[in-house]
Amino acid sequence: MLWLASGVALALWFVPDAEVLVYPLRLFVTIVHETAHALAALLTGGSVAYIQVRPDGSGLTATRGGLAPIISSAGYVGTVLYGGALLSWCRRPRRAKVALGATALLIAGMTLAFLRPVISFGFLIGMAWSVLLGIAFGVASARVAQFLAGFLAVQSCLNALFDLKMLFALSATGDAPTDALAMQELTRIPALVWALLWSGISIGILIFALRGYRRARG
Repeated sequence: MLWLASGVALALWFVPDAEVLVYPLRLFVTIVHETAHALAALLTGGSVAYIQVRPDGSGLTATRGGLAPIISSAGYVGTVLYGGALLSWCRRPRRAKVALGATALLIAGMTLAFLRPVISFGFLIGMAWSVLLGIAFGVASARVAQFLAGFLAVQSCLNALFDLKMLFALSATGDAPTDALAMQELTRIPALVWALLWSGISIGILIFALRGYRRARG
């Protein structure tokens, strides 16, 4: 099921005009990205003012306090970490249902607590994903849940790597407002260096997860 999910997820990246099909998944990955920022703020003693998810797939997490380097780094790295952890955890079908339920609760909690304004595109998307994952947790068989979890894991990793590629390009050619630029302003280390560092960490996480994924196949 995990390999089938990976194949379907990869195939969607090569289907012409598949943007409509992957758009909801893109929004899911944005929620994961912003949730990683928010959790990093909370875990380092800060607070979250609000989270926004926009129709173009971008997002924003406004935080107060906490450790800024960890908070800024958490978005891209955290998304790949989520995808890799999901791949590793769901090697056994029964665990996949737990993963879907936990993801549904996390997204619902973050949406209700931080996605603002309440009547907004981002809030509705957050609640829609939490409901869909909650339904999957309740009615899907263990094997179907494993497929769904694997599919979301691969999409999370692929989208995060694609975003890192875009971040690298933006950091090399301009001053677009990105997490890497925020780190540059904070540390005086060039945004390009941060983009390279996060890419390296993310690729390392993905390789580690895929090694376990391959062992599961054997």
